[in-house]
Amino acid sequence: MSFWSSQTLKSHLPSLIEPFNAEQIQSASYELCLGEEIYISALPDTPLKERKKITLREKETVAIPPGQFAFLITSEIIKVPNNALAFISIKFKFKSNGLINVSGFHVDPGYSGKLIFAVYNAGPLNFHVARGERVFSIWYADLDKDDENPRNKIGYDSIPTDLMNSPDLVSSLPYLVKRLDDLEKKIENFSFKQAIIFSIVIAVLVTFVKPIIENVSRNFLGSF
Repeated sequence: MSFWSSQTLKSHLPSLIEPFNAEQIQSASYELCLGEEIYISALPDTPLKERKKITLREKETVAIPPGQFAFLITSEIIKVPNNALAFISIKFKFKSNGLINVSGFHVDPGYSGKLIFAVYNAGPLNFHVARGERVFSIWYADLDKDDENPRNKIGYDSIPTDLMNSPDLVSSLPYLVKRLDDLEKKIENFSFKQAIIFSIVIAVLVTFVKPIIENVSRNFLGSF
């Protein structure tokens, strides 16, 4: 397997990437831009009507909150020949600020469509991305021959709803934090209620049982 050089990318990619821009070839890779759609996993207090894909205008930005997952789609349509394999990643300047790719790292031979990246904001701050920004990188490599089982399924042209159902509250770090906070409050409330009940029991014992015990003790001692 040999990776395509910048020269090879310049000669091959015009027919494999749409739209193609020669200026996006950098160090034997091609830089891909963020497309018009993004889906961010919902925060615990997000209304149901707002739990949907976000459509971005050109150069519009959106923030991925800390601890949240998101699906990002490329603006380019990608094709991979049957005799090649592609590798994908998020550019280092984004990874170094906490944005992690948690999806696959390669594109199958025969694939045709936009690419979807599942990402996670592992940083402490909101992570802003903009439509049209060069966020991803793709590398092409030759196979020794045409693959006999290339991908035949139609590629993505938008973020599908079945993917949107995956990274919801169950996988949201803020949601887990909220659950822990709620659990702590329940324990505190339970402890407070237990303390009140204990105080009431002691008060009842002091008020009603103590005189009985004292009376029994006096009668018992008076019998001697």
